[in-house]
Formats: sequence, C-alpha cells, structure tokens
Amino acid sequence: MIGKRKEVWVGILFGLDLLFLSLSWVLSYWLRFHIQIVPVTKGVPPFGDYAVLLIAIYVTWLPVFHYARLGETSLSHRKRMIFLDVLKAVTLHMLLFVAVAYFFREYKYSRVVLFYFFFLNVLFLNLNRFFLIKVIRHYGKQAKESLLVVGAGDMGRQVASYLWKRPDLGLKVVGFLARTHETREEERLEGVPILGSYEDLRDVIQNRQIKHVVFALPMDEQSLLKPLIEQIRDELIDIHIVPDFLRFYILNASIEELDGIPIINISSSPLYGWGRIGKRVLDVAVSFVMLILLSPLMLLLALLVKLSSKGPVFYRQERMGFDGKRFEILKFRSMVVDAEEKTGAIWAREDDPRTTRIGAFMRRWNLDELPQFYNVLKGEMSLVGPRPERPVFIEKFKKDIPRYMLRHKVKTGITGWAQVNGYRGRTSLKKRIEYDLFYIENWSLWFDIKILFLTLVKGFKNAY
Repeated sequence: MIGKRKEVWVGILFGLDLLFLSLSWVLSYWLRFHIQIVPVTKGVPPFGDYAVLLIAIYVTWLPVFHYARLGETSLSHRKRMIFLDVLKAVTLHMLLFVAVAYFFREYKYSRVVLFYFFFLNVLFLNLNRFFLIKVIRHYGKQAKESLLVVGAGDMGRQVASYLWKRPDLGLKVVGFLARTHETREEERLEGVPILGSYEDLRDVIQNRQIKHVVFALPMDEQSLLKPLIEQIRDELIDIHIVPDFLRFYILNASIEELDGIPIINISSSPLYGWGRIGKRVLDVAVSFVMLILLSPLMLLLALLVKLSSKGPVFYRQERMGFDGKRFEILKFRSMVVDAEEKTGAIWAREDDPRTTRIGAFMRRWNLDELPQFYNVLKGEMSLVGPRPERPVFIEKFKKDIPRYMLRHKVKTGITGWAQVNGYRGRTSLKKRIEYDLFYIENWSLWFDIKILFLTLVKGFKNAY
C-alpha cells in the first residue's frame, strides 16, 4: 500500500517532468530562431525538424529519471540537494539525448538550442519539484488516514520518522503500542503518543478509527506477531509488517522476489547488473588513457628507480580485493630490497629508513602507485574503492574492527572516499572503514566521478 501511494507521487513527478521537458524544447527553439538573442545567419529551420526530437527526449529521460533516483525527492531533502540531483540528471540526459539525436537524421541541430535546452531544463525541473513540495505541504494535513505502529523500539521509531517526512503518502501516525502496561499516553516517541500495550491493540483500533496497522516488532518479540494478527484479522484495516534487521550488519539491504518467494538481502554488493558494467567501462577507459598519457613519466621514474638502488624496478605485493580474492598489486619499488626481512610485515612510517631517496619522493606524492592503473586495466582493481590491504593485516583488523570485511564487497581502488577526506597512511583505521562503508552503501557512477575529481583537485600528496 505504502509503495503504491509512493508510485502515484513518482508518476505525477515524472509526468510533469515530461511536460516541462517539452516546454523547454519548444522555448529553446523559439528563443533561438524567433527572439534571436544570438543572430541567425543560416536561415530558420521548420519547427517540425525539432518537434520530432521530442520522442528522443522522452525516451532518454526515462532511464535517467530512474538511474538518478529523481523519484526519491521528498520533503526531507534540502533545496540544494534537490538542485544538485537535478543538475546531474540533466547533464546525463543531455549526453544521451545528443547521442540519440544525431541518429534521427543527418540534420545538424543548433548548438545554441541545446545550450538553451540545458539551462531551461535545470530551471523548470527544479521549479517543478519545489512547487510540488509546497502543494504537498499545504494539503498534506488534510484527508490523512490514521496509522498505528505496534512496537516502540528502534524500527517503530524509524517507521514513524519516515512517514512524518512523507506527507505525500496520505498517512498520519496517531500513536504507538508498547509491550508493557508501564507506559502511559503522556509518553511520546517522535512526537507521537504511546497509546497502550500490545494487549490494547483491538480496542485502540476501534476507538481511534485506525485504518492501517504497522507491526515493527523487535526480533525477540517476533513470536508475538501471530497472536496479535489473529486478534485483528476481522477488522477492516490494512496490515503491514516491518522486519527487524537492525541488529545485523546491513549493507545495501533490499527485497527481491524469486518465483513468488520474497527474499530479503541484508548484505550485498551494489555492483551487479548495469552498475557493474558502467563502472568497468569507466575503469577501462580512464586507466587505458592514463597509462598512455603517463608513460613518459613512468619511464623516467623506472629509470630513476633502477639507477638509485640495486633491485627490480617494480615491487609486487599480495593484497586482498573483491570478494576476498587475492592479487598482486604493482608499484614502483620505493624501498631497499628485502626491506621486511628483519622487521616482518609492518606499515610504512614517516622518515622510514628502509626507503630509498627516489622512493621517499615517490611515496610523498604517491607516484609509486602509478603502475596500479595496470591492475585496474586487468580488472583486479578499480579506479575508485577502498584501498587494498595486505592479508596479514586483514586477519588482525577483521577481529578488532566490526564490519571490516564488508569493504571487500566492491573492488579495491587507487583512490577512495576515505582518501579524499584525508584518511590515508597512518590515520584512524576505524574512520577509514566508516568512509569506505559509506561509499559502498551510497555507490553510483556519479559518486565515482566526484571522488576522481576531488582526487585531482586535492592532489596526490601523501603523508609520507
């Protein structure tokens, strides 16, 4: 039911988007060829040549709307967040639209029209969302159906908090039911009163004219679910169940269906399907170009490594990657040969005596990492992801740091969200894991591109 109500909101939003995309395209043609802010020198083409492209606009907006998750816009989102989401979506849509447009016919469309179209889209699609939010806020207090949450724990509070932020769903949480009689109606959770205990369920439904009941019981109370439902099976209400998995380490939780059987995923990699393909295409394209562009610098560094100390140019070291698979990471050798013969496996430190002169310089600026573009090209690593660690350290970390192994749900990377936020080298390992898991839980190609951009802006300088 809740999902169906949300579909209505998403459908209205998508329909209005198409309307404003059409308006933007028509206005762009009119501004270019009739207002002529920029003078036209090659004649005015018939509008029909441009009108036919509305088909391409609609076709390309559908996957962008879905991929950019524009249907998730809600009252809880700030205007700046909404604006940035729309800007990203419009940029991606323009790339797809221009690519498709030139397959329609050989006619070359005005770049000025495309320029107008881009900025009008950003303007109108943002206004569309701001307007709808104002309408929902105005009418959201009316015609709401009452909803009762059975369970006053963390999951019940999350349900109430979510519904409070989504007045577009037309539901109002009127109260909670707790397990014991010790609670009183004066007590409140999320600004909502506790109306009684589970034993009061039937009376509360009848006295408060409840239309919807959401069971959000903690795991240790699941045995109570069946008798509670039995109490109200004859009531004319909608019943919903929210499973409690908060005690588990949830990573990209989702629900899917296997031939009619619902399956709940509480820990999974986000990189399957088109997401995985898109990330791999980005990795191959960028790593191939970087290996070509950086080849003169890499040849120079290889020569300096060879001349500065005895030993091989490259250093290979076992690391753990995606799904726990081990691979050999490739670096320019920055330390003396057999550097760990006496000390064993240890992390590098500032002013490390094992480092060669050219090695210290390379490590300072992360130039020793450049050969890892080859690891990316081979598919052992990605451009963006948690930094790969040595198995000998992982055995210790996974015992001391909860959720540590979840970072291997994606490919390891040359750079990552933790690194662009300053967590590299001998910095807080726990904070680094927090940033790595945030990256995995919120992964998108846009996020990868943002991290690559921040890596370029902030530079490659390391602590040592």
